[in-house]
Amino acid sequence: MININSDQPAQHSDKIRFLIDQKIPSRDGFDLSADVILPSKGGPFPSVYLRTPYESSSQKSLDRGVWWAKRGYAFISGDCRGRYESQGEFYPYHPDGKDGVDTLQWISNQSWSDGKIGMAGGSYGGLVQWQSAALDSTNISAMAAHVICDDYFSNYHYVGGAFQLGLSVMAGITFTTNMPIPGFAEIFDSGRVWRHLPLIDIDIQTIGKEIPWYRDWLQHSKYDEYWQQIDTTHQYSNVDAPVFIRCGWFDAYPDGTFRLWNGMTKSGASEQARRGQKVLMGPWTHGEPEGTRLGDLDFGPDSYKVILEEELRWFDYWLRGIDNGIDSEPPIHLFVMGINKWRYESEWPLARTQFTPYYFHSVGQANSVYGNGKLSTIKPTDKNSDSYEYDPERPVPTIGGNHSTASWPWTETGVEPIVVGPVEQRAIESRHDVLVYTSDPLDQDMELTGPLEVILYASSSAVDTDFTARLTDVYPDGRSIMMAEGIIRARFRNGYTEEEFLQPGKVEEYRIQLYPTSNVFFSGHSLRVDISSSNFPRFSRNLNTGEDVGTGVRIEVATQTIFHSAEYPSHIVLPLIPK
Repeated sequence: MININSDQPAQHSDKIRFLIDQKIPSRDGFDLSADVILPSKGGPFPSVYLRTPYESSSQKSLDRGVWWAKRGYAFISGDCRGRYESQGEFYPYHPDGKDGVDTLQWISNQSWSDGKIGMAGGSYGGLVQWQSAALDSTNISAMAAHVICDDYFSNYHYVGGAFQLGLSVMAGITFTTNMPIPGFAEIFDSGRVWRHLPLIDIDIQTIGKEIPWYRDWLQHSKYDEYWQQIDTTHQYSNVDAPVFIRCGWFDAYPDGTFRLWNGMTKSGASEQARRGQKVLMGPWTHGEPEGTRLGDLDFGPDSYKVILEEELRWFDYWLRGIDNGIDSEPPIHLFVMGINKWRYESEWPLARTQFTPYYFHSVGQANSVYGNGKLSTIKPTDKNSDSYEYDPERPVPTIGGNHSTASWPWTETGVEPIVVGPVEQRAIESRHDVLVYTSDPLDQDMELTGPLEVILYASSSAVDTDFTARLTDVYPDGRSIMMAEGIIRARFRNGYTEEEFLQPGKVEEYRIQLYPTSNVFFSGHSLRVDISSSNFPRFSRNLNTGEDVGTGVRIEVATQTIFHSAEYPSHIVLPLIPK
């Protein structure tokens, strides 16, 4: 494991020069602040530029800058407008493209800059790269934009149309108070905050003041112009830069990562941009890996990678022209869990994928792991179905899964920090409001690598509700380890621009997109799919009444029926990779 505080041998000089709180003029007259760390001798230098709402002068940022400077780079860490030393008023996402372009122009004009600029950063530091590059790529030589997506509605705040409550509340508080995420535990010391209705007042419940952007996120609960103007899904043709994307199978954005990669390889602004795309997908969550263990699994010594070293190799090639072989590697480097090995691939989904449906079966009692739900390749011929009661007062808790920030499960007695990622699910699967469909033990190893989708045929007594799906790996000893999950809000089953409420009792088709995975299910293991209607507090509870997500307060219990018949063959589509 690399220590960015340690004294590493410098390529140019061990003496570092600091230029703190440099003022950068924006096009609308505000001064943006940035800290510059570079070698004290030599130059001009290639630059690594990171833009952040989390304080450019933090110890972590300064340590990282020293690490880059010791390797012959100028490191620039800039505060987003309205944050810390930067002037103006902060508002998430919307002004970041223009401010990023203005800062890139400023860097290119400095005497210490050789004009080669690489943008770096993950999460918010990744999204500002896409906002800037889509607006003007002139001064971007390469990007390292990690753990982020291009669609801020359906891949970020409203996954499957369901409001990401945990992420949205914590992001809103962080951007308002500068409070570090570990401090949230003191605020959420009971389940009271998460259970509060209406959702739009949670800001007042937590910090005693309104958070304007949190309220805007709730008030724009459809994919409208508010989200469309920052969506980079349709702007790949404007981006003229090679891009390195690091993500994890248990982050919230592995699907967004491959969508970005495919978008750029097909529609990037130049041949160099289209060919210069790289993905590193490991057994990780949102943060940089700190070891080999995540959740309840240890992925072995080969799973650990130092992301800074990966970025250095990337920028050495694109900014310095060092022939380190990165251009001859296949563009996708992914970690296959189970066998715990890295593998190179050249496309996504893999061309050799055999998309295989596994159908739900039961004799009407798939409720809980103690029921009779089965999963198999045999298409149903009967008319069976399963039902359960979804009570928003007793939601299924968030335990593990795909996260981009910390979260807490709700319990009767309060909340506790949880482990993200591949976590044991039997506590959830013992509930009567969770349908459990399990395959027979496998007679040979099975690799699943690719996107996952559940096609669900269901009816509800409610005018609106949610359906959730989880894929787990069931071990011979009974452990059921989360591998992927997904959710859909019924009112958005046909798209995100308009709400379409349900006719109670009518069978509807729901396509639940689970996060992609790459895992070998070993012989003797079983595949399992869990179906329910809540994943709380990662997602807000659907109150089943069709009220507005932000202002609704009225709660009803919904009767949910899942069909698995010849006419309505509910199933999961698995990306089977042949040996």
